[in-house]
Amino acid sequence: MATLASTPLVLPFDPASLSMHERRAYLRVLWNADIDPFVFVGMAHRLGYVLGCRWDCEAGMPTLAPTLTTLH
Repeated sequence: MATLASTPLVLPFDPASLSMHERRAYLRVLWNADIDPFVFVGMAHRLGYVLGCRWDCEAGMPTLAPTLTTLH
């Protein structure tokens, strides 16, 4: 079973029930909170977005794909 690199994110609500505007606002809050990039990508997937994260060997840190595309 695959797991995220850090502690599981506990959500007190169903993120899929949020409107598109609320989903983007929630992702912005997570981004500004400087959470683990892999947790951020997992949350973006749960909200219906395609977002990639890869390890950048030159920078020595994970990098995110620059675009968000909705799945539905």
